[in-house]
Amino acid sequence: MADVSQGLRARSPNARQFGVPFGVMKSAASATRFGAPLRWLHWIMAIAIFGAWALVYSKGLFAKGSAGRDFLTHAHILAGLSVLALLPVRILARVGSPQPPIIPAPGPLAAQLAKWVHVLLYAGMLATPVLGILFVQAAGKEIAYLGYTMPTWIGTNKALSHNLKEVHETLGLSMLYLVAAHVGAALEHHTFRHDNTLRRML
Repeated sequence: MADVSQGLRARSPNARQFGVPFGVMKSAASATRFGAPLRWLHWIMAIAIFGAWALVYSKGLFAKGSAGRDFLTHAHILAGLSVLALLPVRILARVGSPQPPIIPAPGPLAAQLAKWVHVLLYAGMLATPVLGILFVQAAGKEIAYLGYTMPTWIGTNKALSHNLKEVHETLGLSMLYLVAAHVGAALEHHTFRHDNTLRRML
């Protein structure tokens, strides 16, 4: 998944107030590639996202209540929460890192499409795990992440939990299609247009 959008600014004018070492993020960038922190975050989160999908769809191989199914469920939650935890760091890295231009430059329609796909991806990386947290807690269950029990955001409500779960699953499936389109576009740029869209994130 290559970051091909023009939708996020290369650098916030108020970046220093966050106390983030933007110089570190910027120093690893070049005219042809994103900085190393952003590239690492991109691929780590990509692995976590694909892992979350693979784990949840593998649950059907095990009976409900079995140890194998419980393990996959907890691993799915761990992957999803990792995406949520890394998302603010990635956004700061993205804002603080110069964006290498795509060479040759895409047309205005392609640039706008890439922008909105990118915006939707970031929105999905936020909304999908948040909805997962809410539906689990609404079912009356606790969520632990790396030994830390998360505070309760919502009270027990079985009907609401069911509805939130359906939205979570629908959004997760939509994200799968969106990421597939994103990957396909990056490969199309690399294979047929021979530009540097994909190489910027390698």
